[in-house]
Amino acid sequence: MKHRLTVADVMSTDVITVPDDAGFKAVAEVLAEHHISAVPVVDRFGTVVGVVSETDLLRKEQFQRTRRLPWLLRWWHHRSRSKAVAVTARTLMTHPAVTTTDGSTLDEAARRMAARSVTRLVVTDADGYVMIGIVTRSDLLRAFVAPDHEILARVRRDLVEHALWDDPFGVEVTVADGVVTLTGELDHRSMVATAERLTREVDGVVDVRNELTWAFDDTVPAPGTTDFQ
Repeated sequence: MKHRLTVADVMSTDVITVPDDAGFKAVAEVLAEHHISAVPVVDRFGTVVGVVSETDLLRKEQFQRTRRLPWLLRWWHHRSRSKAVAVTARTLMTHPAVTTTDGSTLDEAARRMAARSVTRLVVTDADGYVMIGIVTRSDLLRAFVAPDHEILARVRRDLVEHALWDDPFGVEVTVADGVVTLTGELDHRSMVATAERLTREVDGVVDVRNELTWAFDDTVPAPGTTDFQ
């Protein structure tokens, strides 16, 4: 069975949080003390209701000196200005928090971060109610800093042993700096492209050099074959 790294493999479980009634200064002190750029906000039941980031706090500095703006720009500044006058985590935070589950794959988490323009995701259980961790962009990059021998083991397991079970000895795999080279001969040409695609899906693979050959070209009709509609 193919194994993919999930958020549970790379997330941090020791999560710092602040209550929703925490003051501006208290939130700033938490970020500074723990050297983090954002912190989840929880209500009195322990449920995550939002996230306060350094960007949210800096709104106050941005609007420290007010100035008259053209009326066409006033609506654009309204939301940012509301953060500038906020004094508690509840009014500072961005909500709802962008979340993922611990079973999500790393590529799914990365796509969610990109789609929502955030640098971290609150990780919840499968039901989406209980916070169990937090995952950042740097956490997702851990797959790419795996040593070559670990990536090699992943490719051999996911590709050679499972996907190419009918011809496991036809492929030789080498890895250098995360780049996988596939050599050898497969029975069918259609499997060459499949082997490359499956290799690219393996966690940590930077690129694939496909040097595979084939014994039988099954991508073209055999001579004399006629398609009937």
